[in-house]
Amino acid sequence: MRQIISLVLVSTILLSCHEKKQQPEAEAGGAFTTVEITEENTTPSVDISKYILITDSKTDRRADAREILQVKRKWPLAMQSKSKPAFDSILTSNFVFKGGTTFYNREDYINDRTLPHEWKITFVKYDNVTLQFFGNTAILSYANQVRNEHTGTGAIEIEHISWVDIFLKENDKWKIGAAHSIDYRVDTLTR
Repeated sequence: MRQIISLVLVSTILLSCHEKKQQPEAEAGGAFTTVEITEENTTPSVDISKYILITDSKTDRRADAREILQVKRKWPLAMQSKSKPAFDSILTSNFVFKGGTTFYNREDYINDRTLPHEWKITFVKYDNVTLQFFGNTAILSYANQVRNEHTGTGAIEIEHISWVDIFLKENDKWKIGAAHSIDYRVDTLTR
């Protein structure tokens, strides 16, 4: 009986070790690479100069990263244009937005962002941008400074916001599935 118990224990230990060896290296805690990628700023009112790409070293995700950064660049442009089709092109069908204590579903968010408003976004700068892939999901974290100008008074404010965005593939295109504000403050500039 002792021999049978010993055999079962040894078999269990060997099988457990064998299963761990079959896991991909990235899942086991190694084999990730980070690359700093310089962006070409193609839009005068949106500055994304560089970002860090974290990826499984066995998979080249640069093409996906470029597509995601183009979507990220289009988001403030959509807010500037107040165009529903611009938002439709970058947000998933189940998009969720969390800003401060407010949550919006996709429809409510688009309706809110396309209403006339006395503050207009004039410039957005992104810093500390990091992108990581998990299969067909990507996480983008960053801090940005949003420059707004009051259309009536000309007053200027700078919003400082830290974010985490989730990007998903929908109909073979990367889109924003969720955006969550982590930290927020605003500075008002005198003219």
